[in-house]
Amino acid sequence: MRLIIRPNDRYPHLGLDRRPLAIACGEGWLGILHAFFTEADKVMAAGGSFTVLEVMEKKGVLHMHYAIAQIAPDARRAIDDASRLAAARSFHICEVCGRRGRLHTFGGLPKVVCSEHADGELGKGVPFEDPLNAPDPYFPDVDPFIAARPTVTEFDAAPIIEGWLIEEDSEGGRRPWLYGWFFSEPVTRDGEHGHTSPIVQMDDMVPPRWVRTDTRLYRLGMCYPPAEREIRYWAQKLSRRPVPYGEPPGGSDDIEAMLAFLRSSGRLRSTKIDRLEQAYREEPGHVQEVGKVRTT
Repeated sequence: MRLIIRPNDRYPHLGLDRRPLAIACGEGWLGILHAFFTEADKVMAAGGSFTVLEVMEKKGVLHMHYAIAQIAPDARRAIDDASRLAAARSFHICEVCGRRGRLHTFGGLPKVVCSEHADGELGKGVPFEDPLNAPDPYFPDVDPFIAARPTVTEFDAAPIIEGWLIEEDSEGGRRPWLYGWFFSEPVTRDGEHGHTSPIVQMDDMVPPRWVRTDTRLYRLGMCYPPAEREIRYWAQKLSRRPVPYGEPPGGSDDIEAMLAFLRSSGRLRSTKIDRLEQAYREEPGHVQEVGKVRTT
């Protein structure tokens, strides 16, 4: 069982409350669900009643059951079309990790997985074409939602960004991009800090494992809370060396030592360091490692 936290904040027109929304499917399909709820929320902004009854995986495909009332026929069709699109997309996305996948059978149990997860806890899966899929007019390769997702082979070959941070244009004109320390990137030297081109699509899992930009796919390593990351950034920058692969930015996980180093360097104003330290002390977050998800 997975939880969507505070769904009423994200989808205010769907009649959801502050309790987590339980879904009976894998974490890899969260993006499909969010795309459906986003579309349904737009439709329901005009009014009416929407109730989520059940979200589940059944026979390898995503099923969503809901009740809607007091809405126009075209609005109902829009929500039903979004539901059918979600089901079609689920045939092409790994339910475990959210990368490109296909339907497999595990001793008669159908499940959509990528090549990595086709051999795992359930045993070794056999690729399977569901007969119900044959007349399906949906073409995944022309759906940007599917096409931007990496295969396992592409993911494994992608460069890595450690200590990444999403940056957005304060005026809202440009799409967001990422800052971070790059490894195996064709243009940037290993361990150097830089930024990506604008983001096309980002992994839906928490924390995300990949991002596709205008120029290429990247794997995402660790990310840090904002104040901690800024301390690491300045400690690394003032050390005047790139980050060695496998070493955290700033040289260690000893933030106190980094703060002491920044003070002793004489390169930053003491008021700036005081601000960083105060923000760090008040920061509730801790370093996030790729692969951690919330389940029940």
